Amino acid sequence: MSDASLPRSKLRLTLFLAAWLVSPAGAQQPVAPVVIGVAAPLSGSEAILGEQLRSGVEAAVARLSGTDGRAETVTADTACSAEGGRQAAETFVATDVAIVVGFLCTEALEAALPVLRTAAIPTLNVGVRANRLTDRRERTGDLIWRIAPRSDAEAAKVAQILASRWRDQPFGLVEDGSITARGLTDSVRRLLEEQGMVPQTIDNYRPAEEKQFALVRRLERTGVTRFVIAGDRPDIATIARDAGELGLELEIVGGESLLDEASIDVPLPDGVVAVAPRMRFPELAGSADAPTPADDTAPKGYFGPAFAATEIAVAAVRAARESSRTVPAVLQSGAFATELGTVRFDAKGDSDLDLYRVFVWRGDRFADEAGG
Repeated sequence: MSDASLPRSKLRLTLFLAAWLVSPAGAQQPVAPVVIGVAAPLSGSEAILGEQLRSGVEAAVARLSGTDGRAETVTADTACSAEGGRQAAETFVATDVAIVVGFLCTEALEAALPVLRTAAIPTLNVGVRANRLTDRRERTGDLIWRIAPRSDAEAAKVAQILASRWRDQPFGLVEDGSITARGLTDSVRRLLEEQGMVPQTIDNYRPAEEKQFALVRRLERTGVTRFVIAGDRPDIATIARDAGELGLELEIVGGESLLDEASIDVPLPDGVVAVAPRMRFPELAGSADAPTPADDTAPKGYFGPAFAATEIAVAAVRAARESSRTVPAVLQSGAFATELGTVRFDAKGDSDLDLYRVFVWRGDRFADEAGG
């Protein structure tokens, strides 16, 4: 039988045994590589994000392959679909990966988990935020641990920032009428009210309007100048512009949607605040000894979370081999040093990795308020 006809897992074992048999007596035996499944959308509209994820995994693997042994990858395109997720999982089972890193789309992940659970292959979820995935883990038995923030993490972080800034100040909540924006403001309001902070006014507006003077006049009558506005960047820019024309200086805090690309027709004024996960990772560029690149050329997006997830994956597999424990047991009980900080997982499998930062609009971009 030729090597080409062997399944990948058997071929790997054959090569490993061959190396062991021909090694001199007393020589250090080769260490089996840590094989990581990479689940990413590599086709369709999400491919650019999938490439960020894959690049982050490959960069981490390059750093981690050394004296402690090699790490290698098996990559599968999830296509951001249920069928793609299932096929990716079947690929990982067939190639005998030790752990899977990735997934950016809920449909793909939910279809893959039962296949991976049956094969006892744990998954480190990099991008899917849906709370139910870890909330129901005890019931389903899914082997999932999450690097991505939960879907309620944005509201929790916004409320934390407001509690530190506006504790004794009047403030209001404004949203654009969408389900997402309303959910954000409702959650922020509930979290703040638990701390005794009650908004003075709550309002909404119709998005994608050329002018927002009607809203601005309503806000002006409240006497409040500090607002959380849940909406898209063009709308918030229009609100700020129209408020300025009426002589109303607003202090505006928004969420992650403020970091989305926007029309340049109405620029944001300096000082608008966005609470969002960091999206650039200059410290992860190149080798550990390489100089830090300029911010514009730094690795971005899912590169950072995927890099950290891969560090955790490799460390967990190696620790499991050394201690005769299972990889899930190591993931659940360990603390993992990564380039983005030490990471632990709670009882549900959610990590304590916090990438949220406060960004301030300065000139033509959002800059990390802390300067990081």
